[in-house]
Amino acid sequence: MLAIHACRCGKSPDRRLDAMIALAVFPSLGDLVVLSTGVWQHADGSRVRALLYSASRTAASTLVPNGCWLEVRAGEAQILGDQGAWSGFHSIEAIAICIAALRARLNQKRYNTHGEEF
Repeated sequence: MLAIHACRCGKSPDRRLDAMIALAVFPSLGDLVVLSTGVWQHADGSRVRALLYSASRTAASTLVPNGCWLEVRAGEAQILGDQGAWSGFHSIEAIAICIAALRARLNQKRYNTHGEEF
């Protein structure tokens, strides 16, 4: 997933990174009109703004899949759930959380509730 690679390479919080994460989690944003980096517009004129995933622990934590929990230790974030554990390493805590959460979400996309690959 490109968003995971971008997070791993990120040197600091960045709106381009936030937009990439939002598009990875909510692919239908790609169908909307882009107003600016991380801001999209629906046909009715309403707007959607990517959270500050790369800068905010609170925003990054919203990426943790349902049924999983988050543990953070110096430079490492771990998402744990009944399907496994996924780690993210980065000097910026919010980005470490993003990496781990995106890895967990990628796993959920690959497997349905019975553990069978789609």
